[in-house]
Amino acid sequence: MTKSMGFKNGVRGGFTLVELLVVISIIGILMALLIPAVNAARETARRNTCSTQLNNLAKAAIQYEMAKKQFPGWLNDFGTFVGVAAADPSNPEGGTVSNRHKKIGSWAVSLLPSLDAQPTYEIWTQDKYPIQKAIGSAVDFTVNSAPALAILQCPSATTLDSKKAPNSYISNNGMHHLTSPVGTGTPTSIVRSNANTVSGTATPAPNPLTTTINFDDSMKVANGVFNNKYAGTSGAAFVGPNVTLDDMKDGQGNTVLFSESLNAIPWSQVAFDEAIAAAALTLAASPATDVAYPENSRFAQGMVWHYEDEPKTTTTPFNGSILVQTAKGHKMNGQLNAEDILITRMNTNVTNHADIARPSSSHADGVNMGFADGSTRFVVQDVMDYRVYQALMTPRGKSSDVPFREFVMPGDAL
Repeated sequence: MTKSMGFKNGVRGGFTLVELLVVISIIGILMALLIPAVNAARETARRNTCSTQLNNLAKAAIQYEMAKKQFPGWLNDFGTFVGVAAADPSNPEGGTVSNRHKKIGSWAVSLLPSLDAQPTYEIWTQDKYPIQKAIGSAVDFTVNSAPALAILQCPSATTLDSKKAPNSYISNNGMHHLTSPVGTGTPTSIVRSNANTVSGTATPAPNPLTTTINFDDSMKVANGVFNNKYAGTSGAAFVGPNVTLDDMKDGQGNTVLFSESLNAIPWSQVAFDEAIAAAALTLAASPATDVAYPENSRFAQGMVWHYEDEPKTTTTPFNGSILVQTAKGHKMNGQLNAEDILITRMNTNVTNHADIARPSSSHADGVNMGFADGSTRFVVQDVMDYRVYQALMTPRGKSSDVPFREFVMPGDAL
């Protein structure tokens, strides 16, 4: 009688190589189908988290307006540290604090009490606490004055490379006001003409319908929501008017307060370099009480609209404006000189700040925005032309300085 070695009842066990390959192929196909779905679900969750955070920011700004009868500024004066260089018992990093310095902060500092950050707000608003420390001959922000707050960070953001006060959100800071063309050096923050030169584009001939917009005019109620609240040394810079919910004649649900940005700098800074931002606040010996208005602070944590137009049926911009500079990044998720928006940064040589002070995000196809009625919406970039963007930025479009004031936003624009 013969035996079957390794078999039972003449039937072999195990799988052939072909069968194993078939099983592996099936598993691979299933994984290829499931992984994108899982990733899409995770991105949807991240986008929803971002939307919720913007909703909380919008509601915090509304609460501030109800209490203060105005929205906060993009720049605010929170007091003065009156001490001298000495050990700082409130600073876990140790070291000494710098001498007397101003506490000039962004809209984010104003909203800290509503963002579950009351202790940080007290450091900024009580004169006995410093917000900067000495590092050799330089100064820097203390860790207590610039913590990482989850509510100010989009989970999908790829540009949060700051260790202190990382930030993903920007406020509606109204009309762009600079005269100097991009790349020609530090621009002035006082005068801006509608007929300006923009990187290789010839200055349009003067148009009787155009006007000269100075820094003060750019902050009028009809042009935006957040404005400057710090006059600087000897009152050199204009302070904007109070903007309230009642001023939003185009509808609170049609006026944007906040948006995402991949280029937002840390919320504690009012300049584009941490050491420069801290050093700029240092006061001279008494009796000096003010520091100069920080140039370009409008673009630090803010978005602006430019005096540009995007006509639908012609290539001629309206009212002496220029054609919207889509390649320069002025539009939502716009690219600056064809540079990937995921790697663009606001640099320290002031060449790109005004150009990329616009909504941008890592989410596919659009950007989350928070509105003055406390709502949030995901705005698809393909349906937002520049006139729609300007309409969302201006509380009173027909009284603003946009080139085409008669624009009526379609109901399906968003």
